[in-house]
Amino acid sequence: MNNFNTQYGSFSSDGKEYIINRVITPKPWVNIITNGRYGMVISQAGGGFSWLDHSEFNRLNRWHQDLIKDDWGKYFYFSNNKTGEVWSPVWMPVKKDVSDYQCRFGHGYAVFSSVYGGIKVTLTVFIPTDENLEIWKFKIENGSKEELDLSIVSYFEWCLGSSSDFHREFHKTFIETEFSKAINSLVATKKLWEIPLGDRGHWNIEYPYYGFISSNKTIKDFEAEKENFIGKYGSLDKPRSVTENSYSRETGRWGDPIAAVKADTKITAGENDTVVFFLGIGENKDAIGKSLNKYKSEEAINDALDKVKANWESLLTKLAIDTPDEAMNLMVNRWLRYQAIAGRLWARTAYYQQSGAFGFRDQLQDSLVFLPLDPSLTLNQIRLHARHQFEDGTVLHWWHPISETGLATQMTDDLLWLPYITYHYIIETGDYSIFDIKEPYYNSEKEDTILNHCYEAIDKVLTRMSPRGLPLIGAGDWNDGFSAVGLEMKGESVWLAEFLYDILNKFKIVSKRKGNEHIAVKYAEKAELLKKAFNEYAWDGEYYWGATKDSGEKILSKESQQSKIYLNAQTWSVISSIAPEEKKKAAMEAVTKNLLKDYGTLLLNPAYSIPDKYIGYLTRYAPGRRENGGTYTHAATWSVWAYALMKQPEQAYESYKRINPVLNGMDPDKYSAEPYVTPGNIEGPDSPKYGMGGWTWYTGSASWYQKVIVDFILGVRAVEDGLLIDPCIPKEWNSYSVKRIYRDTTYNIKFINSSGSSFGVKEIKLDGVAIEGNVIKPQSKAECNVEVYL
Repeated sequence: MNNFNTQYGSFSSDGKEYIINRVITPKPWVNIITNGRYGMVISQAGGGFSWLDHSEFNRLNRWHQDLIKDDWGKYFYFSNNKTGEVWSPVWMPVKKDVSDYQCRFGHGYAVFSSVYGGIKVTLTVFIPTDENLEIWKFKIENGSKEELDLSIVSYFEWCLGSSSDFHREFHKTFIETEFSKAINSLVATKKLWEIPLGDRGHWNIEYPYYGFISSNKTIKDFEAEKENFIGKYGSLDKPRSVTENSYSRETGRWGDPIAAVKADTKITAGENDTVVFFLGIGENKDAIGKSLNKYKSEEAINDALDKVKANWESLLTKLAIDTPDEAMNLMVNRWLRYQAIAGRLWARTAYYQQSGAFGFRDQLQDSLVFLPLDPSLTLNQIRLHARHQFEDGTVLHWWHPISETGLATQMTDDLLWLPYITYHYIIETGDYSIFDIKEPYYNSEKEDTILNHCYEAIDKVLTRMSPRGLPLIGAGDWNDGFSAVGLEMKGESVWLAEFLYDILNKFKIVSKRKGNEHIAVKYAEKAELLKKAFNEYAWDGEYYWGATKDSGEKILSKESQQSKIYLNAQTWSVISSIAPEEKKKAAMEAVTKNLLKDYGTLLLNPAYSIPDKYIGYLTRYAPGRRENGGTYTHAATWSVWAYALMKQPEQAYESYKRINPVLNGMDPDKYSAEPYVTPGNIEGPDSPKYGMGGWTWYTGSASWYQKVIVDFILGVRAVEDGLLIDPCIPKEWNSYSVKRIYRDTTYNIKFINSSGSSFGVKEIKLDGVAIEGNVIKPQSKAECNVEVYL
């Protein structure tokens, strides 16, 4: 296997880990570790933060975003009590050079190792599957010739609640620390939870949890006061408590609260010891004690880590591909799925963006990742989002769990993702009974079926049409950056017309299946009217324009003074089939000519260089950055889909390959971002940093990238009556395979391409028997073997 080795690191031989061998990477490279409730982000230098349930409302430790210094985290000092030397095996915050540094990021864990002064330290960090705590296990090997007398000291600043604690002199006054001998822990709680809850005014409820740090060694010294620990005008690289071995053991409510506990160990020459720290958030001290009791032995800790690995392995191996493209294999088989689940669906946070909220359109799309793994998890997401819809069909653009507060906007696409994702669930499972499940609306106690929730969304959008018959863009369609295009509810969206057309046709089918013929007829008529208006007004001569302002002025048009072409309007003309064939072809030729660049398809081109308050904040980004003329990877995945539908295999493959982080990461100093997860964006040609990735982990591209690769390049996708086999591959591929679960049957599909074709199925054999057509009907067997001849 190609490990894709660079000067900074490489993938392990089995693809399960990314191994970093230099502590100073071009930007912080991180891992997100979570069990769905408790989570943490940790960088290769030890920076990061932890939380329970919501990364912004219930954070354990203070952390402030700085991708240059990366100097906020949960840190550990190693102090040799004989020599007085102090270092950090994960480098920060002491920043002394260590040898043999290595950081291994795996699925659900991180492992760091380094050597200093003959002492090798291996740190394993993970979160058990069913506890609200993280385990930091240090294995210390004394490679020196004399006994080692070592102290290990923790350090982080308590946050305990909202991450917005920049006014520290205010927030610190509510935190109370104490040391509990009963549970061998330094604990802290807060007298104020600064989130919108409570029935007696603003900021007037108690934080209902305790943060804690404990150890498998008896904690004899600790410091809970920052000034005492660092020293007046001191610094984290040489804190007074560590250098002077001085700890006040003061606790209470009157300091600047931190968590510094000291564990001691003596290790004879050639021997080793294990020192473990437990950090987390518990409901009370008794609950914390019960959790800690589960991990009193090293065997119990190792068993917990094995369980984490086994759980991820079970989830990640249900869909597997084996192609001549090893970068594709790495991303699809493991890392895209891990990113979408751990980063987007469970953590909803990362280094470039911290949210904690659910985006109505965002996590619905992300949940597509579950369909070939466990569709019930997609259904859970559908039901959750249905509960955040208003009775009139509109939805919260985003909302916060815990407080259940959110933002109602005039975003015009959010609500449509509910029927869109629900339809994908239906074709994956064939289970139309979910339409009868009832969920309440956000603004009432009225319960309604999922089908009616979907109808309400579609019907609401049908009331938001321009006099020409095109959908109104409002405060933005899928592109949030079009935040001012249609605030007066007059501007139009071409992409939204394409998206709505697709959904109308899908729910025409659904309505017939559910016996709602009158609705099926209505949606068919609306779809035809929309198609007529689209084909009359949306064509710009060589491609489709993007939108109109409230004034009626076109944007993203050949007539525009600044940006002249918009990716989504072209790709979705193909995906939705609203356009005639000759215009689909012309639109995608325009994409190839104007948008397909070295690092994928740009969202628009050229970039805006002058802000336009009648378009929105997109025009205020630096040219070439993010949505303003960069490769916005979420949308770029859709170009792979459109090219494949057009049976343009070279362009489909190139548009896939040019956004692949594994390949872009082979020039790490230019690309900067982690090579094992997708970035939200890659700088476009109007940027002097052309080719630099950013906004990693927290991007909707991961789930879509997996889907377009498997469904449309490899050509194995669910349709209403089975698995459609319809590849669009490089003609040089002689063979490849896909293992996919579909309606409780595992299909082992082998593709044979002895003719050197890119598409076109000659014959399919199901368990050795030829079938008609290229759709494999659902089978009742547990496993089937399929041969596909191109």
